[in-house]
Amino acid sequence: MRRPMITLAAIDPDRRLTVTVSEVPAPRPGEVTVDVAYNGVCGSDLHLLFDAPDPLVGHVLGHEFSGVLRAIGDGVTGHRPGDRVVILPIDPCGVCQACTGGGDSAVCVTGLAGGPGIGRPGGLAATVAVPASMVHGVPDGLSLREAALTEPLAVAMRGVAHAGLQSGDSVVVAGAGPIGLLTVEALHARGIDRILVVEPNPERRARASRFGVEVSSPDDALSAAAGLDDANVRAVIECSGHPDVIDLGVNLLGYGGRLVVVGVHSMPASVHLLAMSVKEVTVVGSTAYSAADFAAALDALAAGLVDTTALITSVVGLPEANAKVVELHGGASGDVKVLISHGLAE
Repeated sequence: MRRPMITLAAIDPDRRLTVTVSEVPAPRPGEVTVDVAYNGVCGSDLHLLFDAPDPLVGHVLGHEFSGVLRAIGDGVTGHRPGDRVVILPIDPCGVCQACTGGGDSAVCVTGLAGGPGIGRPGGLAATVAVPASMVHGVPDGLSLREAALTEPLAVAMRGVAHAGLQSGDSVVVAGAGPIGLLTVEALHARGIDRILVVEPNPERRARASRFGVEVSSPDDALSAAAGLDDANVRAVIECSGHPDVIDLGVNLLGYGGRLVVVGVHSMPASVHLLAMSVKEVTVVGSTAYSAADFAAALDALAAGLVDTTALITSVVGLPEANAKVVELHGGASGDVKVLISHGLAE
């Protein structure tokens, strides 16, 4: 008997997302299958699609997704079909330093690289098989649409945690893209409201201002930062991925400040080391999220501490996915977060 079929969008030789069909995956021991409701489009998806040396033909992107459990594999307990879930797309390897000695806050990069959408088929398929350890229940009252923001919000939550801020501190967020604006909301969720967002694009600055923050272009950032209430920036959270922002961030910080690098940097950055030394600046990298960061993001969404309406700016079906990623990659899109819907009823 032939198994049921699902639709999915896979990368083709021309670096397009082509809608096709495949058999519904069956869960192996220790796995579950998830019928995907919403999948968020991430900047890393665009890198994998457009920047890989050769097209990743046949690969199914998507690591930011929510849905409903379809089937349970052998040995899985604590879950049942019909559960509303969101996926933490990291499968820890169990042997690296992060797994064996990093504690609850560590991130297994090997596990991240092997997760759905990166090392295995992801949420641009209508049904996905994942290890049961990735499954987190969606709280009552939180929609699957809103829950799809959990993964990128967890990235922001980790960056904010690294900043070590207290209520009343001033902070600069560099970049008003999806992660930058999610960082603003993560700061708000922690009671931090002295926030300056630095962004070169005037349309993105205007959008960021609607989140109740001060905004500035990079050229005016020093004077704008001086206008914050305490005139002593405690942290700069870099979310742009632009190398010039590293030196700007050091210049913006006050004495003993902290620069948190959340943005993905593919190019070297120059920085004035004397300024770092004189100010005794701390530079901290931030990668993905831990289970604790993910849980904090899910709790913040469930508590209504995040303006999901302002963040989710487009929801399109799978047939429109390719046009939307092309638009996002071109840089002219006005979207913050785009969700791909598989049309699953909640």
